[in-house]
Parts: sequence; C-alpha cells; structure tokens
Amino acid sequence: MKPIKIVHFADIHLGMENYGKIDPATGLNTRLADFTKSLDEIVDFSLKEKIDLVVFAGDAYKTREPSPTFQREFAKRIYRLAAADIPVVMVVGNHDFPNALGKADTLEIFPTLAVPNIHIFKKEELQIISTPAGPIQVAGLPWLVRSHVLSKTEMAQKNFDDLNNLAAKRVKEKIIYLSSLIKKEIPSIFVGHASIEKAVYGAERQVTIGSEIVIPLSAFFKTKFNAILMGHLHKHQEIPLSKTGPPIIYSGSIERVDFGEEKEAKGFVLLELSPKDGSFKSKIFFKKLISRPFISIRTRIETTDNNPTQKIIQQIKKHQLKEAVVRVIIEVPEEKSLEIREGAIREALKEVSFIAGIIKEIQKGNRLKTEAGFSDELANLDALGLLEKYLRLQKKTRLRIEILKKETEKLLEEEMFR
Repeated sequence: MKPIKIVHFADIHLGMENYGKIDPATGLNTRLADFTKSLDEIVDFSLKEKIDLVVFAGDAYKTREPSPTFQREFAKRIYRLAAADIPVVMVVGNHDFPNALGKADTLEIFPTLAVPNIHIFKKEELQIISTPAGPIQVAGLPWLVRSHVLSKTEMAQKNFDDLNNLAAKRVKEKIIYLSSLIKKEIPSIFVGHASIEKAVYGAERQVTIGSEIVIPLSAFFKTKFNAILMGHLHKHQEIPLSKTGPPIIYSGSIERVDFGEEKEAKGFVLLELSPKDGSFKSKIFFKKLISRPFISIRTRIETTDNNPTQKIIQQIKKHQLKEAVVRVIIEVPEEKSLEIREGAIREALKEVSFIAGIIKEIQKGNRLKTEAGFSDELANLDALGLLEKYLRLQKKTRLRIEILKKETEKLLEEEMFR
C-alpha cells in the first residue's frame, strides 16, 4: 500500500473583517480576500500534489449565521476539491454549531444538497472513507458542550468544577470507544474540534475560557489512531503524547485574526501515513501560508527628546510595512504628549494596509493613561459598526449589543425602503 497523503487545516473564520476596508472594486471587505486567498492556497496545493484526503477540523465562519456571501466563498473552494474526486472530511466546530435547537449548523448545506465526496461529522462516529490511496478510518468528534454529554439531573446536582470533570470523563469514554472500533490493518485518524490538555492557548482561549470541555491527554494514551488532527486552537502545535504514541496536531488558523497572533506562523499540515511493521507511521510537514503581517511598533519618548515625532518615524522606517496591519504604541511623558504630530505619523504609514491605532501611553507620575488616537477602524465603520463600538465602550453585554444591532438594522431597512 502506498503512503496516504492528507491535508489538514482548520479555523478559517470567514467573516472576520476587523482591520479591513471596503474594496471599491468588489464592494467586499479586504479581509475577506485575505482569508479566501489562504484557503485558495490550500486547495491549489491539494490539487497539484494529488492529495488523497482533505481534513477540515471545524470553524468555517466567524459566526453561526454567516452571510450568503461568506457561504458562497467557502462552498466554491470546498466544491473544487470534491469535483476533483478528493474526499473532504469536516467536523462541526463551535463557530459552526447552531445556537438553538432545531437550527441547522453552517456545514449542513453540503449533505442537504448531497454534494459528493463530502463527509460531515455532526456527532461522534467512525466512518471508513475511500481515497485514491485506499480506505482510511476516520473517527470524528465535533464541538461538544456539557449539555451534550451530561443529563439534566447531573447538570443540576453538581458544581462548576465537578461538571467540567465529569464532562471531560464522558468525552474520554467516547474517544476510547471510537478507538476500540479501529482495525489496525487500515490506516486511521481522529479528527476533532476541542481543547486538549497541555495545548498552548492563543487568543481563542479568551473566548471560551470556563465553558469548554478540555479533553485529558489520557484519552489518547492507548489509542489505536495513527494520528490525531485537531481544530479550535489558533496556534499551530504538536502536543507530545509519548515516544511511541500518535502525534496530536493542531494545524492552527489559516490567517491572523488579531495582534494576539502577530508572531504566529499561519498555515496547514501535510500528513503522510505509510505502512510499517504492521502499523502506519506518520510524517508531518507544516506548510506556511503567505498571511497578512500584523506589526506592532513601540517607541519610548524621553523628556530629553527634542523631536518626539521624528523619533517615532525613525522607528517606523525600520520595518517592512507594505500591506501590513500596523499599530503604533508610544510611551510618552505627559509633558511631551502634545509635541507628537499624528498627521506626520500617518503619512509615514501610507503604505500599510490598515492603521490599527496610534496609541499613546501617557505617563503622569505613577499613573499610566492610554489615549487612542487615529485608526482606520473608526474611519471605515458603518452605522452598525459605530453603534457596536459605542456600546462596547459603554460596557454593554454581548447579548445586549446583538439585540440593539438587530433592532437598529431593522430601522435602517425600513428607512431605506420607504
């Protein structure tokens, strides 16, 4: 049997439009083009290299109710793979999962239309999938929350920590059961969207902290899987299991979403499984994508600096900034703050894609005051964006912000069609 070649990627988050502008040629946000360009690179690689199986480990969109435009752009690229007779495995991630019982998840359109070569995992199960290199066993684990794995009685009788521990135990049991179904003579992979113990968290941790089930490493100690391919965490990493155990791989997200990912390489994983000594050995290659750079430029102004603005501009000139998302952070004593000429700084940044902010950290005695100056974000926000910015400054809850945005949108539509 020849090696089976697998492309593994995750966490696309189409619809993430922060740090983008409207492209006058298309009418679409420039950040959408960033994400689709990275997705195109993955599809093109898969077609050129004659990949046997493509694995998408969840989170196609930023929200659970993506716009038709975002759905179109994702479906076009997945269809290119399916039309080339490359089987595609997809698990439902937390951003794909519906927020109410009875609603469809964001990936459900593919089985509804019976698109060939597409395999969606909405529940934990094992499937045997035919590929050009032969059959492969795929165990899928979509995003799970406590209410999926615990009874109402259990949910009511235990405290927060006990609920998390019991939920993790139940998920471990599901993984062990799926492993028990594996036939060793056929290559196998586990595909999931979750956090695993010992993983290094990125910006995504801030979103789901305290509410998610963390899978214990022990769930995989005696596993029969040849590789464990994960989504959910945006940082590419391989978690050490044991010298003889299968690799646990997070492909990471395909494009940066904020400055928390400024220094992280973005890409996808090429996995090769080859028969050896009655089992299947893995070779792992991380393929970097050409993602948009995010750059923070920090300058410290001293009371002795005669020309603070020129010092900041000199620091800016040390960086390759063309087409980058840039923020300038200036540490400055209060008495020097008014000497900084923001217009000159903006002129020095004219080649960047997006000015995320010119931020002054003003030192007054032992106190530090942050003053946010110009940013392209405010200059490009529409009415709903400005409303959301205002409500966040007012410290309104996420639910309250969404309700007010929807009501405002209705009023704007009524006014438009009068």
